[in-house]
Amino acid sequence: MLQLKESIIFSKIKGEEENKLKILLLLSESWNDKTAPNNNMTNWFKDFSDVEIWTISGSGQMPDNQCCSHYFMISENEMIKSLITRKRAGKYVVLDSKNTMKMPSDKCDVSDNKKIKRIFSGEPARLMRDFVWRYGKYDLKALRQFISSFNPDIVFSQRRGSVKMCRLEYTISQLTDAPIVAYTGDDEYSLRQKSYSPVFWIRRFWTRAWLKKMIPQYKLFYSQSDRQMKEFQKEFGVKTKFLVKCGTFDENKIHQNVNQPIQVVYAGKLYCNRWKTLKMLAEAIGKVNNDYGKTMIQLNIYTADDITKKQDRVLNDGVHSIIHGCVPATELPSIYEKSDIVLHVESFDKKNRLLTQDSFSTKVMDCLASGCAVMALCWEGHAAYQYLKKMNAAITASSNEEIYLKVRKLVQNPEIVCKYAKRAYECGKKNHQRRDIQKMLRDDFTMVIEE
Repeated sequence: MLQLKESIIFSKIKGEEENKLKILLLLSESWNDKTAPNNNMTNWFKDFSDVEIWTISGSGQMPDNQCCSHYFMISENEMIKSLITRKRAGKYVVLDSKNTMKMPSDKCDVSDNKKIKRIFSGEPARLMRDFVWRYGKYDLKALRQFISSFNPDIVFSQRRGSVKMCRLEYTISQLTDAPIVAYTGDDEYSLRQKSYSPVFWIRRFWTRAWLKKMIPQYKLFYSQSDRQMKEFQKEFGVKTKFLVKCGTFDENKIHQNVNQPIQVVYAGKLYCNRWKTLKMLAEAIGKVNNDYGKTMIQLNIYTADDITKKQDRVLNDGVHSIIHGCVPATELPSIYEKSDIVLHVESFDKKNRLLTQDSFSTKVMDCLASGCAVMALCWEGHAAYQYLKKMNAAITASSNEEIYLKVRKLVQNPEIVCKYAKRAYECGKKNHQRRDIQKMLRDDFTMVIEE
């Protein structure tokens, strides 16, 4: 990695940065444009004028973005070693425009051990990771110098419901007077979860205790869920606002015609039993096609996930539903251009309903900006589903029977596809334009700083 001379590392950068808004980002994972949830940061801060961003991440994986070049990286390897040796965790890393390290040093290792990550899976192992991140020792001297050399105006924490992030936030709050703004996309606090594992509940209550400690320190709390905002306002009195991904919306992309057969596309992961929801849709499509005696509508699935034999059997019959495998994100716009309907799906089983109830998938914004009609298949209490239904921006279904009826109606009335393509565009343009979201963030940050 890298070791810079003290005069460079620990002096403020002057000149062109003097009038910039200085944002210190706290991230659980490496900032990578290509992976969620940290690509949200790129979505919000790309081309954000007059802003300088430095990042502290709880990961040793190499960043990959064009928004930030200064990092304080804390790897899990280092945290484990800090428990058994005198060596402290965390290193200052500077990347050039090509995301390569400047002035590398053979004494600096912040990489994450993939073998350790594989071992640390399952609830008991996750509790062990919580222990490592709670009691591992930061290099506080280096961390303090990193922060003081930047002198941030504001701290923006992409919250993850974990002891790891809570402790990092608390530590940073002791090292700077800059106000803290936080964001989350998950239910991190409520007890509305389903698990028979006592370890799960130990971790849940441990995280809740840390959150109770930190939330009152947030000057502003962003959430994707009306439910969560109301609960935090009531219990903690913290100021809350709604925040999701933004985009650019081109009226010329709105689809004016419908393919024959109608092309439905899903691009994303199959975890949290999303594949079972896709299975419900595939079965409904098969029934409708069989009713007509020919292929009237077709489901196309693009995913990087490994496909099990069972998933392949129910989702890849080559007629009603086809799995195409993984494609680069850069190819998705051309796939959307050839499709009619893009999907947002979530699981219907109780455990995953509760797990994802406050989530607002980053895919939703991609769907709204695609030019296609959007179809949302979720349980009715899901935050994104409620939003899309409220805005009348998507074809929605919240049960197996309703999915079948909606598919049948689409085949009978394909003009519905064009109608909802326009509604998706209108929702995106009205509520999620990049310039509007970035203005809101800047105004919010300015307000918080001046309070």
